[in-house]
Amino acid sequence: MSEKEMTNLIKGYLKEVKSKLPEWLKDKKEHKEILAELEEHIRSKAEELSETGQPTLGSVQMAISHMGSPQNIAKEYKRRGTPKVYITKEMWPSYLKVLGIVFAVVIGITLISQIVDFIFGNVDFWQLFGNIIQGIQIGCLSTFAIITIIFVALSMEGYFPEDFKSKKIREKEKQQIELAREQGIPISVIKKRPVKPYIKPIGVIIGGVIAIIVGIFFIVLPIPAITSLIEAEFLLYLQFAGLFILVEGILDLSRGLIGNRQFFTHQILHGITIGVKLASISVVIFMMMRPEIFPILFVNEPGDNLINIGVAPEYYAIFRGIAGVIIAVIVLTTIEDFYRIYKAEKYKFLK
Repeated sequence: MSEKEMTNLIKGYLKEVKSKLPEWLKDKKEHKEILAELEEHIRSKAEELSETGQPTLGSVQMAISHMGSPQNIAKEYKRRGTPKVYITKEMWPSYLKVLGIVFAVVIGITLISQIVDFIFGNVDFWQLFGNIIQGIQIGCLSTFAIITIIFVALSMEGYFPEDFKSKKIREKEKQQIELAREQGIPISVIKKRPVKPYIKPIGVIIGGVIAIIVGIFFIVLPIPAITSLIEAEFLLYLQFAGLFILVEGILDLSRGLIGNRQFFTHQILHGITIGVKLASISVVIFMMMRPEIFPILFVNEPGDNLINIGVAPEYYAIFRGIAGVIIAVIVLTTIEDFYRIYKAEKYKFLK
């Protein structure tokens, strides 16, 4: 029996194994090492099974049979990662991140599309909210199912997040970790890379101070010449809005002063901020339902006194549309606060 026939038999088997290996292994150095190791095992087993001590075609066939099917060999390499439900622990952070991004996109698209319909009079106020809730439910459920199926499949194939990165990027990240360790920069235990600062304290402090000033201005309303022209009900709404802005500014200022530490406190402050933002939506809704009290200040001629002409009835739909956009912005920033709470959780695991 010629060596060539045995070699062809082994190569044929290895070719089948190669076709069954997970994609993350292919075209890598480990891939060649695996096949070379399998070939060595087959030849060693063939010698052991041969009566003469030299491999024969029959002993090679028996050795291959002992090795198992290519599918079973590939399964061993797919058992990679720490099991967690049906998605591995290593893929779980990426799964949550993708879900969060896609959910935010779905909610944003739903809000914008429904507000546009409302502005052009295709739906009334109550249909607007019903369509938004229904659109978010359907969109989030369908995307949740699709993304979950994809990540379960990736986990079953043994993928890790780094398998989607090029060799050049992986080498760069390795260098960044070594440099971070030398400089004493915290490194994420989960992502195995230097972490960016959770917040930029100076920017958050400045934003908080500006919000506090604006909030106090709306509460005090220090310009009698203008406030005297505005209906009392609208002034009351402005003061409530100022109160919400003031509280949110104080919360932002507090987070800025805390800086990149005490992440549990950050989570509490973001939770309070979410409550404040959701409560502020009620003020916008009240204004949306009463467009006739919204002031439009106007001067006929230079030197004339200001007069309040209000919003003309034909512009009520536009006014409500603008209010709807404001609600959408508040909702989107609230989603950002939820994300910041989730992000703060990861910053608790630093070394």
